[in-house]
Amino acid sequence: MMTSDLKVGNISCRWMKVPREVRELNMNRLPISMQRGRRNGGFSLVMLAVLLSVMLGILGLAFDCGRMFIVKNELQTFCDSAVIASARNLDGSQSGVQLAHTTAQQGPLGTAVPNGVNFDTVKVTTAVDTYANTFNGTYVNYPSASVFATNNYRFVRIEASSVVKLFFLGAIKRDLTGVTVRASAIAGQQEQPALFNNGGLVPFSPAAHNASDTRYFGLTPGQRYTLKWGKAGGSTDCPGDAGWVKANSFPAQRGYLDLGQGNGTSGLRKAIEFGGFPDGIHVPTTVDAGDILEAVPGNKSPSLTAVMNRSIQDPDQTSTTWEQYKQKLQQGIANGRRLVTTIIDDPSQSTTGGNGTYKAIGFGEFLLDPAAVYDQNDQSGNGSYCATYIGPANLNGGGTGGNSGSSMYRIVLYR
Repeated sequence: MMTSDLKVGNISCRWMKVPREVRELNMNRLPISMQRGRRNGGFSLVMLAVLLSVMLGILGLAFDCGRMFIVKNELQTFCDSAVIASARNLDGSQSGVQLAHTTAQQGPLGTAVPNGVNFDTVKVTTAVDTYANTFNGTYVNYPSASVFATNNYRFVRIEASSVVKLFFLGAIKRDLTGVTVRASAIAGQQEQPALFNNGGLVPFSPAAHNASDTRYFGLTPGQRYTLKWGKAGGSTDCPGDAGWVKANSFPAQRGYLDLGQGNGTSGLRKAIEFGGFPDGIHVPTTVDAGDILEAVPGNKSPSLTAVMNRSIQDPDQTSTTWEQYKQKLQQGIANGRRLVTTIIDDPSQSTTGGNGTYKAIGFGEFLLDPAAVYDQNDQSGNGSYCATYIGPANLNGGGTGGNSGSSMYRIVLYR
């Protein structure tokens, strides 16, 4: 080593001069531990870049798959709700299929609140509805199902799809068109034994015109029939029974029956207004086709208030036909409270007298008149109460495409 001196004023400095060979020492001759640290630093940068790419890929997968999952669930919710609402419209008529189709296309809330997906930002426009008589039967498309004036369709299937655009995965695939997600649902009117044990009936007994007709009992859907008869002798202002001669002499009790509420006016009014019988406690605890039921004798003129109250529970007080009322249900104006379920009796097997009986041979769904109609036709308590016959009973209200008047039908979401 060589040394050099530098003197500045009174200060003297000395330093060593490093030889050139030492200054140019090759880095490969550094200690092994120092060489390894330098190489590891470069490797970490590479791994960090790889891990960031993987993490971004996972994040993109989670984002796109999450969006697909959300849209799939929203689409399934639309199908489930729309198919239940559509099945309710199937009443054995052409207009019933048409209303079911409208519901399938728009959703149960109609055009006012259209059903959408992707957080309601995309309206569902791809719904396809098909119809069948049985759950496992052949499902036909709407144009084929809607050509018949009458039908037996009880089941409807709705399928819908939506395209979900892919952002992260789409960039990787270089395909931003998206992926199609699908959903489907089937609902229908399930036939079940008509054993009533939890309320729902009103205490009237419309008479069958043809007891051997196991679907309609000789009644015509859309026609008005008698719930409560007028003056003793069987008078009525209801057109469906006009001129019709009952097979047995008219009982003194006018058409009321005991569903467990008893013979008193108070219980009768309660049963008419709220349909809470049979309730599983009072006799009869259940009602089924073939049962013999006690009549409630007398005119019971205070029941006018009850039948008017029951009718006015429904905001729709303008519809006078079932076709009009169906439209109001579709629009959300009617709420279904004017729809009532009654037994249908065989008049040839009824007994006369103050304590007469009725034999239930089946059940029917009826539409009550607007409240004002009952008030106008009261005739000081001697008028008749009419209601429009819809068809076999549907526990969910409305008609059914079923062909058994002695059974009950209820709407079920199958899948």
